[in-house]
Amino acid sequence: MDVSIIIVAARETACLSEALAAIATLTRPPRETIVVLDEAPPGSLGGARCIVSGPVGPAQKRDMGAAAASGAWLAFLDDDAYPDPGWLEAAQVHFENPTASAIGGPGVTPPNDGFRAQVSGWTYASWIVSGPARFRYVPGRRRAVDDYPSMNLMVRRSAFEAVGGFDSAFYPGEDTKLCLEIVRRGGVILYEPGALVYHHRRPVMRGHLGQIAHYGRHRGYFARVFPETSRRLQYFIPSLWLLWLVIGAVASVWIEPVRALLLASLALYGVAVVGGALLAIWGSRSVGIGAAVFPTIIASHLCYGWHFVGGLVRSRPRPS
Repeated sequence: MDVSIIIVAARETACLSEALAAIATLTRPPRETIVVLDEAPPGSLGGARCIVSGPVGPAQKRDMGAAAASGAWLAFLDDDAYPDPGWLEAAQVHFENPTASAIGGPGVTPPNDGFRAQVSGWTYASWIVSGPARFRYVPGRRRAVDDYPSMNLMVRRSAFEAVGGFDSAFYPGEDTKLCLEIVRRGGVILYEPGALVYHHRRPVMRGHLGQIAHYGRHRGYFARVFPETSRRLQYFIPSLWLLWLVIGAVASVWIEPVRALLLASLALYGVAVVGGALLAIWGSRSVGIGAAVFPTIIASHLCYGWHFVGGLVRSRPRPS
């Protein structure tokens, strides 16, 4: 297929080896696979071509990989993700669609991930955390989207070059900026549920919440400077919930109706979180994972809400 797969990483890892092994089993192989690393690996990377970038950011590495690629489509894959055998075959129908500028697919938590990573994955897969973006973590229906993460994103070369590639000023968020520029130029980004990859999660709580904090800060900043795709209610809800908890707790000391409203809202929220935990139990077939998802959902909301506000008020969030 006329596709160049591009993977960026700091160094050769077990996850990168896993991704390259999975690429070798694709039902429709790509034209080439390019890996961009800080330093040359000690050994070969199988059939992949290695580009040595030095210690630069992921956005710059992806641009370097794209510049060296020869395919008509550029398939960006995180180094901690590996494709399902039918990944490129499922996307092929969209390659032939002249209106398609980019294609995204779900990043499902690998079934062999450890317990804490599974908890993180099922937290992201819950409606109460990801809302309308849940299809990024579990397969959903085909649709047009205007923002998609680069962990599993294929971009037509002509569209990529038209927008100047990734904006290295942002990480995370460079993929949101790329998608925004594609949409601004009238491009179409399609979601294909069959173009599936398995994406390893950061384990709860420290790794998971650290990632949530980075997402919150950058989305908050983007909500201020790039309103077209980031100034949306679902991104503000965790911050509004956190604000209500603080104001409601203080006001309820003196105002009884506020106390009643606060208790009612906490009860409704608790029901929703329980629903997310039950969904995790049903999907994972593990009561333990569902029980751990319950506090992780709450912690994720509070962490994201706090750091989203930080992104709103800062001149620019620090790179992660």
